[in-house]
Amino acid sequence: MSTLAEMGTENGGIAVEGGQTSTSGTSRRLTNTLSRDVLIDFALIAALGLLMVIFGVASSGKEFLGSNIVAIFDSGAILGVVAVGEVIVMIAGALDISVGSNAGLVTAAVSEVMVHQRNNLPLAIVAGLLVGALAGAVNGFAVAYLRINAVIATLATYSAFLGAALLVTNGNQVGVVSNFLATLGTGSVASIPYLVFILIVVVAIAMFAMRSTLAGHRVYAVGGSPTASRLAGIRVQRYLLAVFVVSGLCAAVAGVMLVGQTGTAQPTEGSVGLELTAITAVLLGGTGLTGGTGSVLGAVLGVLVLSTLDNGLLLIGVPSFWQEVATGGLLLVAVLLQDVGGHRARWRAVRAARRRAARSSAAMAVRP
Repeated sequence: MSTLAEMGTENGGIAVEGGQTSTSGTSRRLTNTLSRDVLIDFALIAALGLLMVIFGVASSGKEFLGSNIVAIFDSGAILGVVAVGEVIVMIAGALDISVGSNAGLVTAAVSEVMVHQRNNLPLAIVAGLLVGALAGAVNGFAVAYLRINAVIATLATYSAFLGAALLVTNGNQVGVVSNFLATLGTGSVASIPYLVFILIVVVAIAMFAMRSTLAGHRVYAVGGSPTASRLAGIRVQRYLLAVFVVSGLCAAVAGVMLVGQTGTAQPTEGSVGLELTAITAVLLGGTGLTGGTGSVLGAVLGVLVLSTLDNGLLLIGVPSFWQEVATGGLLLVAVLLQDVGGHRARWRAVRAARRRAARSSAAMAVRP
């Protein structure tokens, strides 16, 4: 007879019996997590609307409600793809600080293949994707199998990937000549940039995988409680390795998009700094620092909030360095909100435990 192992965590988990998700209390916790994510998504949409109204009024309506909205989506497309990989890693209870330098390394790999293989674009794209996936696998192996703290491991690889990219390009920007990439990075159809279509495809695949597949549910379980996941028969190390590979692939896609947008391999410009902005967006989207909660849609909405903020500040003439200050302030607010939410959840758990203990004591007292 198969055994039932329940993921008993306040962050929301799953229970597995014979390879299938169980119903009952665990399903209720997952439903509560989904309801929380929906509320956060609505709050972010309201924040987006409020920012648009504020900047629209402050700029006297200068294009903010017209072509500027398209520019907001366009400027956030690359960051959005990176954030998709980051949110999956953070749901699993880890963190990937190397995504920005990974994207820069991919741009270097693409340029290297284009230069030495007579502009063989298919080979260059495949090479870039493989480099990104391999970089993610290095992170995953260090975290899952060598048991190195995710922050320390990816901070080390952040420097390593950046150094490797600078070595490949000799520290210079390398031009990439490709009409296809140039069209992909700067072209549009029906006024919607191709980069936005790529973001939509990546988001749709990730949302389906995380919400509608057993593997996605198990990623939530691993983030909610690795110990309980192991007891339920989930191979935690494999899932941790897999989420880092996915993050590496997303960084690789972002790197290819960056080459198309700029026409150059840029180990530093445009890629370094992506990691902190992506983490800020993911936290704004409601993903917990301890794992087990969050959503892909929330992370993308967080990206749009940051993109709208940057675009609006630029439109009303605020100096660019204040945009960095605003992003840092949002990161601080997001972390504080996560901390407050964590305290409230722990207090609810304590009160529930006290009620159960009181009921148990009362039941013992009435026994003959």
